[in-house]
Amino acid sequence: MSALVFAICEARIGESWYEVASFEHGSGRHLLALLDEGMLSGRGWPPESGAGARAGQQDTQAFGATFITAPELAALAHADDDPVTLRAWQAFARVYEDAGAAVRVVIWFL
Repeated sequence: MSALVFAICEARIGESWYEVASFEHGSGRHLLALLDEGMLSGRGWPPESGAGARAGQQDTQAFGATFITAPELAALAHADDDPVTLRAWQAFARVYEDAGAAVRVVIWFL
């Protein structure tokens, strides 16, 4: 299987979730395996998604939707043997987290 990965970082600002970044990941298979190992896969779409994630929900080919919080992203990045990708996602999310916003990454595959 070669799946395209869609990852959207959302920050809760006020009462709503807003897309603040979209990320790339080179291997859908690798990311799916990491999510499975971390017991972070299969959560489905988050409640109250931002616009980017809502667009993904409408794509009938989307599968494997899940979302992870900033602490879960840190654990996932620590478990990954790629020294750049997930750690870069984590660094970006930390900026919003340090500013007091709740942060999550919504992930799905095509």
